[in-house]
Amino acid sequence: MKLLKQLKRQPFWRSSRWLLQVMSGVGVCLLVATAWSSWFSPAAAQYETYEVKSIPGNVIWGELFKPDSEPILTVKSGDRIRMETVSHEGIIADQGDTVEFLTGGGIAESDILPDQLTIKGTVPKSGPGPHVITGPIYVEDAEPGDVLEIRTLDIDYRVPYGVISNRHGKGSLPGEYPENDEPIYTKIIPIDMENEIGIFRPSNGLPDLEIPLKPFMGLMGIVPANPEDAVNSVPPGVYGGNIDIKLLGRGSSLYLPVQVPGALFYSGDPHCAQGNGEVALTAIECSLTPTFELVLHKNMELPAPMGETADAWIAVGLDVDLNEAMKKSVREYLRIVNEKYGLTKADALLYASADIDFEVSQVVDIVKGIHGVIPKDRFTVLEQ
Repeated sequence: MKLLKQLKRQPFWRSSRWLLQVMSGVGVCLLVATAWSSWFSPAAAQYETYEVKSIPGNVIWGELFKPDSEPILTVKSGDRIRMETVSHEGIIADQGDTVEFLTGGGIAESDILPDQLTIKGTVPKSGPGPHVITGPIYVEDAEPGDVLEIRTLDIDYRVPYGVISNRHGKGSLPGEYPENDEPIYTKIIPIDMENEIGIFRPSNGLPDLEIPLKPFMGLMGIVPANPEDAVNSVPPGVYGGNIDIKLLGRGSSLYLPVQVPGALFYSGDPHCAQGNGEVALTAIECSLTPTFELVLHKNMELPAPMGETADAWIAVGLDVDLNEAMKKSVREYLRIVNEKYGLTKADALLYASADIDFEVSQVVDIVKGIHGVIPKDRFTVLEQ
């Protein structure tokens, strides 16, 4: 049976909030197990919650995990993970001394995340990518031919600052910006964590601008079957990774076809806010602590990553050519609507021209992204 026809939904925000009680101070620690109503299925009603710290033994820098990477934790389907993640912005070599860089932008030294300094000083940058990635997590019974659903239950801020950067040779206008042949133009963004507002300070004395924060994890993935796909943390793929879709924040799911035994889940590239396209190069990069629930769907077909929110399905297209990414996203939309609602693909294509938005996820990660947003309420009558 197809994936979409098997998924049943009971939104998790209607469930009671779970209690988090730290049982140990080590890098991976078990939190109190609770038995509330599950997000989607009664089978997941009993679960354990773990906390994963962003200590050096739990992170890598610049590449993805590989099929032979040693897992830092083993979980069952339905278990939850509160995972610390660390932003790479502020510790990249072209930004100089991290403390000087951040305090020069108005951040108090006492507010600087110690894990950033520890990682910069002790974790080797083993790949060409910029991202610090936490993991990997082994999911019991996960095998190729299954689908891993990554539910983002909540996201907490770790520090009151983020960073936006533009570098020559990167972004949507490489070679044009930064101006005056500067190698980097970067801005520190103070963050009001309580009100979820970022403060953008123009460089020419204009009044500050407020950016509403909508945190999400830019990078969520499982280990690719081909180790060559893991040498750089930047390009996304069928395994997920750096897909940078801003809709995948609190209350969302990302579905990925399992590539290797155990799936080996990881996350990084935490964002406080991003515009579609991510045109400068980075979003507001800021260290976050997401809470995930990992749910295994056995023997289910899925050709590419797929997203879901309370209101919409998200059809993902990825390719180095933006035109090809668009084609892949449209094909995924056709598949989803055909399998979920029974609409013929020919009719679905016509319908999309009238009522489906296809958005540029990002154009800065080598492999570019398009995502189609499929409102569920448009198709309610077809479910009946």
